[in-house]
Amino acid sequence: MGIFDIIQLAIILAVSIGMHEYAHAYVSYYLGDPTPKLQWRLTPNPMKHIDPIGFLMIFIAHFGRGKPVQINPLYYKNPRKWELMVALAWPATNFILAIIWILILLIYAKVMWGTPNDIFLNNWDLMISFWINFTFLNIWLAIFNLIPIAPLDGYRLIKIRWHKWAEFMEKYVRFSIIFVVLLVYIASPIFVKVITFVFNFLFIIIGQVFY
Repeated sequence: MGIFDIIQLAIILAVSIGMHEYAHAYVSYYLGDPTPKLQWRLTPNPMKHIDPIGFLMIFIAHFGRGKPVQINPLYYKNPRKWELMVALAWPATNFILAIIWILILLIYAKVMWGTPNDIFLNNWDLMISFWINFTFLNIWLAIFNLIPIAPLDGYRLIKIRWHKWAEFMEKYVRFSIIFVVLLVYIASPIFVKVITFVFNFLFIIIGQVFY
């Protein structure tokens, strides 16, 4: 990985993680929890949401994290359901970011060449490379965090229905983290295929509407 690739990835990760954690904080605050505001997390500024060690580990071990937003579900009128809404704020934000960048990519292609068909033929273009990588990474983050294993946000999907099973995962979260890390390395080829499919699907659908 060259220096340009490292800088590009760092920018993409900083923006994506910042927006992700901000989405958690904003939704929790909107639902009545003052905790994110009291901890100065109610901002899209990436510097407030990046865990330096977790961020560095992404480049060293290809696995890391942001600084989790602390929430207090006791402030919610319906703790279980509203905690789920807060958890789903991340994948929703990542999918929205992916769609926005696909739109920007299509606008750029239309201005430059008049057709989206030349986008992948011109992937040497630094702007196209950046936007494609940004979109792929956000789709990856959205799908990966929907996996129903603690501490990923997807486990809250089962928490609302199978509360005891979710409590069991929370109790042994250290072991589940090891499982998640192994899953990243073992199932990476599958994730790549799924992400590519989602990217192509969004690109075709949005492209049809846009053009």
